[in-house]
Parts: sequence; C-alpha cells; structure tokens
Amino acid sequence: MLVEVIATNLEEALLAEKFGAHRVELIHAFTDGGLSPCLELSREVCEALTIPVNVMVRPHGKNFIYDQNDMYTINSEVDYLASKTKASAIVFGALNLANSIDYRQLESVLGLLDSSHLGLTFHRAIDVANDVVSEFMELQNYAGTSLQRVLSSGGADTALNGVSNLAAMQRLIKPSGGVKLLAGSGVKPINVVELLLKTQVEEIHLGTGLRVNNQLNDELFQQLFKNLETF
Repeated sequence: MLVEVIATNLEEALLAEKFGAHRVELIHAFTDGGLSPCLELSREVCEALTIPVNVMVRPHGKNFIYDQNDMYTINSEVDYLASKTKASAIVFGALNLANSIDYRQLESVLGLLDSSHLGLTFHRAIDVANDVVSEFMELQNYAGTSLQRVLSSGGADTALNGVSNLAAMQRLIKPSGGVKLLAGSGVKPINVVELLLKTQVEEIHLGTGLRVNNQLNDELFQQLFKNLETF
C-alpha cells in the first residue's frame, strides 16, 4: 500500500518522510484545495527528500478551467520543474465549460512532459466532472504516457462516501498495467481499513487526516501504518 502525504513547506515534507510517507504531494494554500507552491520551495523540497515529490501545478483556486494566460503560467511552471528540480511528477487537471476533462489542455501538458523525467497525476478536478467513472475510463487510454495516476474521491465529498465509484474505477485498471487510482479526501487512520476493503485501491492520499492542530502528527502516522499491516 502506497501512502502519499500532503506537505506545504520543507519542514512538513521532511516530517512526512521521517514518519513513513512513501511519497509527498507539495502544495500551497491547503484551504483552497492546493495551489502551485513557490518554485524555489519545490526545488528545495525535491533536493532534500529521498522519497518522490509530486508538485501541484494549479495557478488559481477559482475552478479547474484555464484560459490562455493560465496555460502560459502552467507551461512555465512545468518547464521549471522539469529543468530545475528533481520532482517525480506534477499534479495537474483541467476541465472545460461542459464540466468534462479538457483533453486538449491535458495533452498539451503531456506533450511538455514527453522529453522530461516528470510524470503526471491528474488531480481531483475529475471529481467535479459530470461522470467521474466515465472520465477515469477515458483516461485509461493514456496508459503508457506520462499520465501515471488519478487522484479522486469517486466524485463525492470524501473518499469514504465515494467508495462505490472508486471500486468501479479500480476495476477498470488493466492487470497488465494502466493509469493508477489514488484515493483521497477525508482519508484517516480510523477509516482507512473500511476504505480499502470496499474499494481495493492500492494508493491512498492523506492531508488533514494525519494532522493535529494543522501539524503532522507522529502518533497518527503510527496508527495509520498499524492499520495498514494487513494490506
């Protein structure tokens, strides 16, 4: 079971690694659902950690719809992360006005990644789409590209409330390899076993569920990994 943990600064990222996280998602503005962090911070965190670091690329928190200026910013951030950092992947997602994935913008970003070391996680923009399961099925067509995984709650407010869709999405992944599913939103040590039993997901994403007073908490990490021993 792979555990990804959100971090917003270097101290948190180092603690996440120390407490046992397998991968870090680096973001800015937790309350906005995660925005692009400072590029220099991204470089420092990727340099300091030995585990993979995925960096959010999201220029604003209004929605997941991007105009030409937004895409210029996104492309610039991707170029920096590819050329100046040891990031493992970017975290990106885009929708169109019809509330479907904007595949033109996705493919544009994937094109930037083709000659780089970066992978891509499609983030929870998918949970705002009209049909999360159908969109995940469509994203399976990108297996073999830089698109590695999709972060989703199954279209619900929390992953636990989206278990039916998450289970359906997990079944769409071909055993021979496909775009992976990363379950996130509201995941905590106390509910992780129920989530895994109901969905069979193999990667989980945690943020506030491992925090006390907005600080990463070692005891919650210990509880999480104890509950994961059978998976």
